[in-house]
Order: sequence, then structure tokens, then C-alpha cells
Amino acid sequence: MAAKTKPSKRDAIHDAMLDIVVERGFHDAPMSLVAQRSGASAGVIYHYFPSKEAIIQALYERISALKRVSLLEGFSLEQDPRDTFIRGFLNAYTFYRKHKREMRFYEQYTHAGFTCAPETTPMDERAAAFFHRFSSQSKGGVLNEWPSEVLNELTINLVVRLAGQRRKLPESLLREIAESMWQMVKAK
Repeated sequence: MAAKTKPSKRDAIHDAMLDIVVERGFHDAPMSLVAQRSGASAGVIYHYFPSKEAIIQALYERISALKRVSLLEGFSLEQDPRDTFIRGFLNAYTFYRKHKREMRFYEQYTHAGFTCAPETTPMDERAAAFFHRFSSQSKGGVLNEWPSEVLNELTINLVVRLAGQRRKLPESLLREIAESMWQMVKAK
């Protein structure tokens, strides 16, 4: 059996902050506990990050990038939008089931009003093309002209809720659901 590689100090700090925020929330995540759980002294932590907010921002960006890579797996511009939509649905479902801890952090971040800066990692061309494709038809995409909140509720928010269920759904059922969603949200 191969030896598991030890995470870098930076990753250990991220992982400690992730665990603490998921367990206790942002405002009950003292740096002393981050130091204790990460095995890094306060000096080492402040060498990598100037503040608690910087750790949280970096962790948010790391999770966002991981989510984006997972969602885009198998995407190409030549692909039919329907096929891309279904693949994206399956990718998102798998990601949310596999990364529940990260998504609890992500949800807290987006809903808690935590005052971190907007994401600083620029979106690459492939990701921008994907998200442009799945915008409303008037914006050059393939979706209905419904408000984005409605489209999100009928798509990604449904995926999140399904992925959070105890029982893992079979891929055949997920494909059927994705196809039905596609028929509902695509522009006529």
C-alpha cells in the first residue's frame, strides 16, 4: 500500500478552516483553533495568509475552482447543448454527493453575508463558453427568458437537493430527470 502524502501547510490550514466552518460557522472559527487543527503555528498561518478572511477567501476560491472543473468535465464547444446540459447535470450531482463538506462551506459563504472579496480567479475561456451557452437566448444562450433565479431553482438547486438525499439515485433516473429539466428550460 502506497504511503499517503502529507498535505502542505497551506492545504492543512485550508482543511482545518473548512472543518471548523462546517462545524461551527464563520464567526466561531478562531485562529487559535485553526492553528491547533492544522498543526501550524500562528506565525506559519500568517506567513501564508494575512488574516482569517484571507484563508476563507482562498478556501472559497479553491472550492469554486474544484466545482467548475468538475462541472465542465467532458464539455466541448462542438457538443450538442442538450448533451452538454445532461452531462453537466450528472457532473454536478456527482460533485455535490462527493464534496458535501465543501458545499456546506460554500453555501454558508454565499448565504451568510460574509464580507470577503469577490472571486479573484478569472474564468478561463472554456468555462466562460459553457456559462454563456447556458444563459438566456437574448444573451446568446440556449435557455428560456426566465429570470435567473427561476432557472437556478429548476436546475442547479434541484441537483443540490437531490445530491443531498441519503440514497444515491441511479444514473438512468438522473438522465431522465435531466432530460425533463432540459425540455422545460431550453428556449423554444
